[in-house]
Amino acid sequence: MAASLPGVVVTLSPSRFVTAASALAVFCSAALLFTAQPLAGKQLLPLAGGTPAVWAACLVFFQGVLLLGYLYAHLIGRLPTVAQVGIHAAALAGGYLLFRASGWGTPDPSLLPDDSVFPAGRVLLALAASVAGPVFALSATAPLVQRWFAGTGQNPYPLYAASNAGSMIGLLGYPFLVEPLLPVAGQRLLWAVGFGVVAGLVVLAGCLASGRREPVRSGDEQPARHRNGPADAGRSPWLLWVALAALPSSLLCGVTTHLTTDVAPVPLLWVVPLALYLVSFIVVFARWPDRARLVLGRVTPMLLLALTVSLLIRATEPLVGVAALHLTTFLAVCLLCHGELAHLKPPPERLTGFYLAMSVGGVLGGSFNALVAPVLFADLGMVEYPLALCLAALVRPSRDGLEPLRLGRRDPLLVVGFVALVAAALYFAPPPRSDSPAADTALRLVKFGLPAAAAFALVTNPLRFALLLAVLFVAGRLDPGTDGPTLSVSRNFFGVLRVSRSPDGTLTRLHHGTTLHGQQRAGESPPEPLMYYHRRGPVGRLVAGLPADRTQRVAAVGLGCGAMAAYVDPGRHWTFYEIDPNVVAVAREQFTYLKDARGTVDVVLGDARRKLAIEPDATFGLIVLDAFTSDAIPVHLLTREAFALYARKLKPGGVIAVHLSNRYLDLPPLVARVAGSLDEPFTLKVDHDLPTDGEKADGKYPSLWAVLYRQPADAGKVATDAHWQPMPVTPGPLWRDDFSDLLGVWRRDE
Repeated sequence: MAASLPGVVVTLSPSRFVTAASALAVFCSAALLFTAQPLAGKQLLPLAGGTPAVWAACLVFFQGVLLLGYLYAHLIGRLPTVAQVGIHAAALAGGYLLFRASGWGTPDPSLLPDDSVFPAGRVLLALAASVAGPVFALSATAPLVQRWFAGTGQNPYPLYAASNAGSMIGLLGYPFLVEPLLPVAGQRLLWAVGFGVVAGLVVLAGCLASGRREPVRSGDEQPARHRNGPADAGRSPWLLWVALAALPSSLLCGVTTHLTTDVAPVPLLWVVPLALYLVSFIVVFARWPDRARLVLGRVTPMLLLALTVSLLIRATEPLVGVAALHLTTFLAVCLLCHGELAHLKPPPERLTGFYLAMSVGGVLGGSFNALVAPVLFADLGMVEYPLALCLAALVRPSRDGLEPLRLGRRDPLLVVGFVALVAAALYFAPPPRSDSPAADTALRLVKFGLPAAAAFALVTNPLRFALLLAVLFVAGRLDPGTDGPTLSVSRNFFGVLRVSRSPDGTLTRLHHGTTLHGQQRAGESPPEPLMYYHRRGPVGRLVAGLPADRTQRVAAVGLGCGAMAAYVDPGRHWTFYEIDPNVVAVAREQFTYLKDARGTVDVVLGDARRKLAIEPDATFGLIVLDAFTSDAIPVHLLTREAFALYARKLKPGGVIAVHLSNRYLDLPPLVARVAGSLDEPFTLKVDHDLPTDGEKADGKYPSLWAVLYRQPADAGKVATDAHWQPMPVTPGPLWRDDFSDLLGVWRRDE
């Protein structure tokens, strides 16, 4: 076929039509699929609450549907191509009709959990009723289109790179383009239109491919090899495929959790590891020569050892350098494992089984971190990240596949000698210096540097090297560091809580990652509030300056170690709302603020917004929102609908106080806009408190608080206190349940 233009003749090859249609179909379907989960989660958040069971259910649902889609593609892949195209066209049409019948993916509130039911099962039911049909049809599209494309005699695996490129576009496009520009209703409409376009592209690709059936040309698809022989010679390395897919999936969760809790709790930082994960697929399935595999196999152990030392010395500075080391090592492991998958890929006729195995591995890796590890390592903390790094040390490519895992005759003796070396380094090392973090980091670097050098000298055997890394990680767990001795560790779906005693023995501290959430002077009774709740800080000025009836009945969102209970005077009744049961247990068992409170204190477990919704209207004189520290933002607590709820729960003349300390987001202007948009608007003032050196020595921390009231008389002395400065309403995003934009409130000075 040819088309003529002035002076130009363009030849349009039919095979190029097939290639273009197939590539476009898998690219667009993957992009659309990767926007489905954040859109569904955004709709569920204000309805089901921000409990971890809700997010875990979302993760399990989408991974499970993806697995079912790959299984369906594998099963119908044995039929003639024309039959496959017809069946999948019917599946796409059915998915579209189900999506339309559900109100374009709107969750049914009647199916969502109430306060007496564990939410995971009912969240799965709500997701199944709203988006299961179209998500299932999209999940099967990539393997089916590649199977059809392989039937035209061409190599289908580069289309997998196109699929992952589409996934990355969807990943980056949602938070940076779709979410800031469109409310949820607009997003649903756009998604529905996109689904119709994708369905048309898929059917077109199938029709074009079914009309060009050719045998596979020699050289297009060489038989994959592995160390047990050719992949097409009898049995498939199915378990190896699963394992090589599971490890990067687990490591993705591990590095994301570590970076966002222990290094830099930056909003949207989770996008970077996921993008690198997808990039690794794009690279290895587009073109990944054997030389690159072998070079990476030599470089990755060095990166793993450097990252191990970084974790052992608990490095967080310089921020960019530490984050770069984590992400570079993660990318190297992804390229290593996914490169081996590309090296082991089977002939095209076994393509759907190969993708099914990869999907099983992805589900196992992600589910282990999201669902199993919080239960299995409940008393140990974040073990899965170091464990994945040790397992990554086992992956060592050779020309014919992976190096075998075995120990030589002298290797057990070498491992024992290494254990002795590490024990000696721990025993003879100087004690940590809490007064000089830089000096302590240097001491820890010397302490672990010598064993790390010995481990690198023994790097040639992958199994031995993995064992040495494991020994180093165990040694790191035994080292107390500058935080002092650990009193308790608890772990659940919200992360790791650690309670420590300061090296001088005067303070009991509550840590979540690298963030200090609260502390109390040991043996002090009744304990004085410290840090952000100091009596000479904004909270102290607020409670002392409000009219007495405002603090008679108080709702406080967020418990921490319970420091605000020190303000509960006799005859007062305060209710704390806390989503994390481990926080409640720690506050009651390791700290005394709650039991030493002079008034009545109740603790309600669950999502604060859902729990406040069932309280009677006009109940509280003061509502305190303290759920925005650690730079983690529960978006559904900052929307216009949320503040309208708080306003209903306030008595006439009631006041709202909000803790807005955040390193990356400028939240006071947002809260001012939201509060000013209500039917009865609030006035907002902020107190950005910077303690003096003497106050720092007394345990006071800098903090930023806002107070919202309607009439000056409602706030008493707070309305005239010079510490509280008015915050004018400025143009900018107004968050609602169907619209939020983190980029719109990003601090411009960061």
